[in-house]
Amino acid sequence: MRYVQDHAFTVSEVNEYARMVLSGDPLLKDLTVTGEITGYKHHYSGHRYFALKDAQSRLSCVMFRQDAMRLDFEPQDGLKVVVRGHATLYVRDGSYQLYVESMQKSGRGDLYEQMERTKAKLAAEGLFDAARKRPIPMLPRRIGVVTSRTGAVIHDIIRVARRRDPNVGILLCPCAVQGASAAPSIVRAIEELNRRSDCDVLLVGRGGGSIEDLWAYNEESVARAIAASRIPVISCIGHEVDTTIADYAADMRAPTPSAAAELAVPLLGELVASIDSCTMRLASALARGQRERRQRFEHVVTRPGLTAPFDVMINPRMTKLSMATRSLEAAFTKGYGTKKQALGLLSGKLEALDPDGVLRRGYAYVRYRDGILADAKKAAVGEKIDVILRDGSLRAQVLSIGGKDDA
Repeated sequence: MRYVQDHAFTVSEVNEYARMVLSGDPLLKDLTVTGEITGYKHHYSGHRYFALKDAQSRLSCVMFRQDAMRLDFEPQDGLKVVVRGHATLYVRDGSYQLYVESMQKSGRGDLYEQMERTKAKLAAEGLFDAARKRPIPMLPRRIGVVTSRTGAVIHDIIRVARRRDPNVGILLCPCAVQGASAAPSIVRAIEELNRRSDCDVLLVGRGGGSIEDLWAYNEESVARAIAASRIPVISCIGHEVDTTIADYAADMRAPTPSAAAELAVPLLGELVASIDSCTMRLASALARGQRERRQRFEHVVTRPGLTAPFDVMINPRMTKLSMATRSLEAAFTKGYGTKKQALGLLSGKLEALDPDGVLRRGYAYVRYRDGILADAKKAAVGEKIDVILRDGSLRAQVLSIGGKDDA
């Protein structure tokens, strides 16, 4: 392509010309470059996309599937490597990048080493111990979310949580998620939600990015704030391949923000079905246990070893009891007859002594001065007396008093 005065070039023409210039440079045709991997992506096609960086610059890189298949390790952010390839321009995007054909490890990057030192320090303090982990509540009423107000994360969390339980409350405490101000902002948001009393679980996270983008979640202050939270914390930082110090400090790690919402909020339909299933299993177990106990009881009580001793022990005693009953009945009958005869004799005597009985036989008795006159000498001549007969009484006066022989 040659320059023509007053001719406007298309974007494609400019990019193609730049590619030709770069491709024609012999130095750029076979480069060996050392740097620290950042923003590493393993595409489903098998291609690998990342950047190499040093203290001042970044270089975009791509490693195609056929070259990546020869790797004997999986690259990751923070890893120092030595790569070999050629640099050119990707015409469609106008992006300058290095096409990597081979890669070797060269050590750990500065950020990775810094992260490892912080992680080792906090681990030695017991900050990541399993005993410190708090259980995630089964039925949270409200979820606190620590993330950016404008990112896709909060929308993903709300969408998934409301789909699983429309009644769950979601409280966003916005914060910066990358840059120098991110770590203090995250700490303030966690502390602010802990001062409230209406959140049952916290979700702390952001979307994916390079190790630099996620660096705030490797800061010691963020890890300590998560560990000090009285509210259980689920971390959801980046993608599944991204791991930060905050993930170790959290009570539970989710591979993505959407997965964190699924872990925090139970699916109501599944929960109801689970309760129904447990109820049915419990009722079945109780009925089965009752049947088994009844069968064991019936089996035991009908065993000959138990019924024979019953006959041997009880039957003789039943015979003795029957004999004793008959003896008691005979003794009662005999005693009753004797007592009845004696009672008859006593009744005869009482009847003979009964004054009314004497009167019925033609006798009488004399009442004198409010008493019975049994001795003639006790009466006085001229005194009034009453003679009591069977059918009445006579009023009389004593004319004289004589002895028995004078009658």
